[in-house]
Amino acid sequence: MSQSSQQKLLALATVAIIALLGLSAFLIYTKVNQDKLIKSQSAELIEETRLKADLEKEYYQALSDLEEMRGDNSELNAMIETQKTELKKSKDRIDVLIKTSKDLDKAREEINRLKNYVKEVEELKKQNAILRDTNVALAAKRDELVIAVQQEKVTNEMLTSERAELATQNESLAQEREILARKVDIASSIKVSDIGVKSYRVTSSGKETESKRENKADGIEICFNTTSNVIVTGGTETFYLRIINPLGEVMAIQDLGSGEMTLSNTGESIQYTQKVDVDYGSEPVRGCINWQPGIPFQTGTYHVEVYNKGFMSGKGSFTLK
Repeated sequence: MSQSSQQKLLALATVAIIALLGLSAFLIYTKVNQDKLIKSQSAELIEETRLKADLEKEYYQALSDLEEMRGDNSELNAMIETQKTELKKSKDRIDVLIKTSKDLDKAREEINRLKNYVKEVEELKKQNAILRDTNVALAAKRDELVIAVQQEKVTNEMLTSERAELATQNESLAQEREILARKVDIASSIKVSDIGVKSYRVTSSGKETESKRENKADGIEICFNTTSNVIVTGGTETFYLRIINPLGEVMAIQDLGSGEMTLSNTGESIQYTQKVDVDYGSEPVRGCINWQPGIPFQTGTYHVEVYNKGFMSGKGSFTLK
């Protein structure tokens, strides 16, 4: 073989070797890229599988947590149903993100946010618990106030009853005192005796001479004697005398000392003709009045009544012809 042929063969061999080396390099490069792609796809598949597992776990855990918080509060139960609906929507949205492999990071963030649905219900539950405790405290305070009001009412009723009973007792005591006072007044009333009446006429000289005829009588003198009363200690005693004419009328002239007196047993107010004060003691005392009405006396029987302390002490009568 000639030297020229050998050179050509060597060149061809070199080219062939270079081509083989290039093909080898290409095949190696392609294999490396395929390995990287397979590795990347495997990693994504693993990540998708893990995210799906996390999604299912968090979703059902959130559902379970929501159901555990269900109770007899209608507002809380309504929110749980709303949160479950929103939770399902979020799960479906995350499923799409995972299946399309568009944004696994966003899918991961969405999965982490699933707990927020539970947190919102927990916050409402806490608020309801605080509100319930507040209501319980207010109810307890209200019950205390109701009990206090009832106790106050019972106390007031007892006080009213006691006041009424006390008023009744006081009224009874007042009546008893009045009765006792009346008895004392009756007992201390001084009786009189020996009521004597003398009619007279006044002469031109001013002398009083006895007269039994009404057309001759200018006045009358009435005298009486007091009787002993051991209850009365002594002192000035007032006696009221009433002269009642034959027509049944009380002879009374205010300018001559007439007035009104009150009967102790009835409270009735009656007229009296004159009154006289006597210095009463243990011994009988004589008291007199002198009545000159300035008008003619009538024929007939006159009655005389004597009172002391509002009670009748004695009575008598006389006749003018």
